[in-house]
Amino acid sequence: MILLIDIGNSRTKYVQLINGRFSTSAQLNNNDFTVSYFDQYFSQCSKIIVANVAKSALTDELATWCTEHNVSLTQVHSEQKKNALISAYQTPTTLGIDRWLALLGAISLYPDENILIIDAGTATTVDLLNRNGQHQGGWILAGIKALFTSIVSNSTLVHAQSKTQASLTFGTNTTDNVNNACWAATVGMIEQAIVQAKKIVDVDRIILTGGDGKALTQLLLAQTSQHSFTVENILFMEHLIFYGLEQYA
Repeated sequence: MILLIDIGNSRTKYVQLINGRFSTSAQLNNNDFTVSYFDQYFSQCSKIIVANVAKSALTDELATWCTEHNVSLTQVHSEQKKNALISAYQTPTTLGIDRWLALLGAISLYPDENILIIDAGTATTVDLLNRNGQHQGGWILAGIKALFTSIVSNSTLVHAQSKTQASLTFGTNTTDNVNNACWAATVGMIEQAIVQAKKIVDVDRIILTGGDGKALTQLLLAQTSQHSFTVENILFMEHLIFYGLEQYA
């Protein structure tokens, strides 16, 4: 059994790769990513492919466990080139591994397409990929929760509660004002990214992923007439990063 593991800033997600298909994803808090968890859930593994944007101690502990249990472990890092994908960064290793794997997953699924990728997690990142596999660069913005926290923690008289429901409507109370503005700022950034991308290529597809990706997809689809995209052009892919990890399996 092969495991594909994505260690994020606060949570870890993983899937089993069985005969070229993914199992249902599992996730846990990084604090629970321990030897006892490995013993309970990873004992049948023959190989583990891992990406980590969090503390290196998490992969160090996993590496020790794999050595003791004769399990092959590969930790992936951003590269200048992998398969048909070419990084836009002059120092490729400084491109976040989550962004690299999202690009790699996108090109493996939709070769010969110009793709705009939005990964909405702790940060909301934008990356443009042309049909020749050349990464065209992108943006990094604070994620929805980080935007909310920055307003509340840096403003003495702004008292608001975080909400999970995405909305772009004007609020009539401070909680809605702050929450909806965070979604509006992010959607506005994505729509401006579409404008910028169209100056470079004819965008064939927009893929959203990450914890807030599904909600953002729904908000974008409600406004497709503004940027001439159809429902078929805009999609949410929960497992995009795992399609990237699969390329190292």
